[in-house]
Amino acid sequence: MEVRTLGSVSPYPKDDKNGVSYLVKSGNHKILLDSGAGSSRLLNMEEDLNDLIIIISHLHKDHYPGLLDIGYASYVNKNLGYLKDKIKVYIPCDDEVLTIENYEGEDGFSYRRSVTKKLPDYEYLINFGEENYLEFIDYKSIDLKLDDIKITSAKNPHQLSTHSIKIEDLSSTLVYSADTGYKNNSLKAFAKDADLFICESTFLKGQPKKGDNHLYAYEAGLIANSANVKELMLTHFYPEIDKQKYVDEAAEEFSGPIRPSIEGEVIKLGGIK
Repeated sequence: MEVRTLGSVSPYPKDDKNGVSYLVKSGNHKILLDSGAGSSRLLNMEEDLNDLIIIISHLHKDHYPGLLDIGYASYVNKNLGYLKDKIKVYIPCDDEVLTIENYEGEDGFSYRRSVTKKLPDYEYLINFGEENYLEFIDYKSIDLKLDDIKITSAKNPHQLSTHSIKIEDLSSTLVYSADTGYKNNSLKAFAKDADLFICESTFLKGQPKKGDNHLYAYEAGLIANSANVKELMLTHFYPEIDKQKYVDEAAEEFSGPIRPSIEGEVIKLGGIK
């Protein structure tokens, strides 16, 4: 198994840093975990789009805008004969919003009513248009088998339904936290003994965070330590802050290897290629 960092920052890309995204390869299969802004620049579209599935962890707008580029590239590559099969894109479907809408009754008077609808982001993606070669599949949990690869998910606390993803093949286990709070998350068990744990570290000590929807870097270290992971790779950095500061803080709680996600870097579990 190998992992290529396509993006590591939020909420916006800057310079050579893209929105969060990881391309995982095992055998002939490729799994794209999230698709942040600018991350598609590091894809080889003619090669990487074949035998690819995409999993979007949640529908916050910093985790899926790269689908715009991938979608149109898939349309063009299909027409040019480079892409054989539709790319399956898994998007979570269990978030709904309560809205108020106006309507006219049979008596001719105007009324208002409460209506529960899917998120606008969900509706946008599920009705993505025709100029793409994508197949959108909604999910409430992930449980997939691709030959010798097993892909599963676990929910974690965040403003929207957010799914951490585990990818296991015959030799390695990778866990991607996606966005999560610290209290009541499932990662201590879900990431247990993982070879590589890619964990968000949105904040540094002293920065205020509203609610328990993201992690301080030291909390990422605490989770890695509790889960006994072999290696921790941090992600979801603020683009204006030196990534090494997050590594230093996480190292206060985790004594194993820690690295920052760096765009373009490819890791073969057990070493960098």
